[in-house]
Amino acid sequence: MSRFVMNSNNLWLMAISDGTIRVIEGAYSPDLNTHDVPRNPISWKQAARVGSNKYCTHRELEVLGVAFTGGKVEELRRGISGGQRIVNREGFMVTWLNPGNGSTNIRPNSVLRRLNDLYDWSKHGVQVPVPVETTWDRFELTTGKLMVGAGSGSAQAKKELEEKENQRLQAEKDKEIEELKKQAKEKELAARKEVEELKKQAKEKEDDQLAAKKEVEELKKQAQEKDDQLAAKDKQIANLKNALSSFV
Repeated sequence: MSRFVMNSNNLWLMAISDGTIRVIEGAYSPDLNTHDVPRNPISWKQAARVGSNKYCTHRELEVLGVAFTGGKVEELRRGISGGQRIVNREGFMVTWLNPGNGSTNIRPNSVLRRLNDLYDWSKHGVQVPVPVETTWDRFELTTGKLMVGAGSGSAQAKKELEEKENQRLQAEKDKEIEELKKQAKEKELAARKEVEELKKQAKEKEDDQLAAKKEVEELKKQAQEKDDQLAAKDKQIANLKNALSSFV
């Protein structure tokens, strides 16, 4: 599969628990007073899925000229994971809250919120140019102006996000445990089936050996009968010779 190139600031990376990275596409236009991205992001869509499993569209990813292949894909996935967030190539990050539902995917009615922080692309060898005239001012982010949560109700929102994240992690853990149980049961059934097949093959070989042994015994018996018949004929011939000699 070809390499996916992050050629737009409107492409975002999301770490997936199955070891892949989802690339989603959607423009951002946050309100600098609330840091909330407009609701109902129905235009957001999956642009690619990067990784090694069968659901992936690409095996490799390129960000600002730096290629992520093999183990570097997993290294990046671990770097951007956590906090229910997405990251673009500029380092801007967004998190979200899905009201009234435990789903961790961005969906309609999600509240998207910009994080007052930057992702450190340099640890992956990616050099990010300083954006000019961007809505998210890098200076604002690094100096801590308009911090997320400065307004009323922020503690509750943070608590809700933490609860959602804990629920997500627990759900992933439960799912992983169930998958391991399923795999263990499948392996046990496969092992039992293999043992039964080996027993069947051993029984078939044993039956074949018994049949061969019986055939050999039968051939020996037939050979002995032939020998006995020949011996009887030899005896008859000898008696005839003796009888004839008495008349001479």
